[in-house]
Amino acid sequence: MQIMETGKIPRTGLGIMVIILLIYYIGEFMVIVENKGLESLLVEYGSMAQFLFFLLCLAQPIILPLPEALTIPAGSMAFGASSSFFLGFSGTLTGIIIMFFIARSGGVKVASKLVKEKHLKSYQEYVKKNETVILALLFIIPVLPDEIICVGAGIGAVSFKKFLAIASLSKFLTAFVLAYSVSLAKYLDLTSAQLILSCSVMIGIVFFITVAFNQYWNKKRMEM
Repeated sequence: MQIMETGKIPRTGLGIMVIILLIYYIGEFMVIVENKGLESLLVEYGSMAQFLFFLLCLAQPIILPLPEALTIPAGSMAFGASSSFFLGFSGTLTGIIIMFFIARSGGVKVASKLVKEKHLKSYQEYVKKNETVILALLFIIPVLPDEIICVGAGIGAVSFKKFLAIASLSKFLTAFVLAYSVSLAKYLDLTSAQLILSCSVMIGIVFFITVAFNQYWNKKRMEM
């Protein structure tokens, strides 16, 4: 019993040290990004830039408080839209899958440590009427951070296959739009932010129209 207790202390201490180091380095990284800009930081890393970019996208849904709308356009400006799209999509989706399984395997106890309870309640309120459609919308339109969506879905009833399909389609769309937004914004004489906002609104409208049509059609079929 004594051995087990003494064994727990080093593990607990190690865990605390890892968390402290993560917080420190993430804070330092955010300061560098704020001062230099993410695009300039990526350019400085040269041949390692694409690998760093992939890691940043992977970390976003887990521990890194950087929005996708900032990282992917920065990657597009640093090494081109196609590379930014591929790396952004694959990195973000990998991070989403990891965060989903962390929440699913850890349950509510772990979820409550990863995100605030009020954020989980917000997610549950959003998805209680139509989880599939709302989950896709939440991934596309930045209402909640991805980590909250992943944790909420992880402790929810949605199956992994359905979650993966929704996340893949949603992130494919957002990564594509964001990666090519820099070139398209120049062509349309808009800022990247204006273009992204316009695309988000249009996607939201299309989704709501699709849902409304499906509900109307199902109702008609039941009446026939």
